[in-house]
Amino acid sequence: MLMLGTVATALLTGCTSEVTGSATAGGEARVPSDDARHETFCTDVPVLLQDVITQLGEVSTDPASAVQTLTDVVGQMEQVQPPDDVTDEWERFVTAIRDMRDLLATVDPTDPTPDPALTQQVLDLQPELVDAGSAIDEWGQANC
Repeated sequence: MLMLGTVATALLTGCTSEVTGSATAGGEARVPSDDARHETFCTDVPVLLQDVITQLGEVSTDPASAVQTLTDVVGQMEQVQPPDDVTDEWERFVTAIRDMRDLLATVDPTDPTPDPALTQQVLDLQPELVDAGSAIDEWGQANC
């Protein structure tokens, strides 16, 4: 559960949004303009993050659901189309959360014995989560 606390802490420092393109008559997705992505990123991200934090908090009562919860979180975050000037930070953040999910998928939730190697791998992910989340937060403070 410490691992999910790390993710939640990193999310609290980040700025995210759920932005989706609209479909054209041919069924192809149309990518919103950077201005539209900027506006949506700034308005929808706090709601998305709060939802994600709530979902991660619920995992503490059902650790076996951690991987599925993180899969859902990653799916929500992959739908985000950030503005161009925060795309790299966003991708770093999503990748770190995806890596956390993949690590947790290797854990047997019924085994009460902590795995020191896994613990170290999680600790190794923490700086990336925090750095990317902080960079997104700084961008949000300056641009939203």
